Amino acid sequence: MRKKSFSNGWLFIIIFIAVGLSYGIYHIYLYNAPRQSHYSRVSSSNLEQERLGDIQLLQSLGSLTQAPKPRDDIDRYQYYHLDNETTVATARGDDKIILISVYSDLKMSTAKGIHVGSSVDDVIEAYGSSYYKRGEQGADIIGYVDEINHWNLEFWLQDRKVNMIRYSVDSVVM
Repeated sequence: MRKKSFSNGWLFIIIFIAVGLSYGIYHIYLYNAPRQSHYSRVSSSNLEQERLGDIQLLQSLGSLTQAPKPRDDIDRYQYYHLDNETTVATARGDDKIILISVYSDLKMSTAKGIHVGSSVDDVIEAYGSSYYKRGEQGADIIGYVDEINHWNLEFWLQDRKVNMIRYSVDSVVM
């Protein structure tokens, strides 16, 4: 009995399906991947003058106008809670702020005037279209990267509105 040869048509279909699945799996991974995996896909933004309210990255914890209250400890970081629903973090044993997260304080806006409650369109108008998209904890996130200073600014969105702002040095792993 002679075996039928595998036709070129079937081979093409199998290759097409394999490539399509690989592409889909890769994009699902990227959407849910850590923020650092997105950096090569966008152009660098200058975040050197960025701040949230009057707090900047690498600012000394002791220079804050309101005294921070120690919060959760994680192996690498010490978190501090400010009265205005803002969290800052330092590396353990250091007093330089490496992460700022704003959850609800409308007065804590970015240098370009974006605050919790701003629309995604306001964010893109202020910071430009060179952003990455990802998801975490059920939120859509758009982020901007400063490759020179190694900083990252993320806007967590719910219903196309900013729900949280996170500004951090690249080395912070959440």
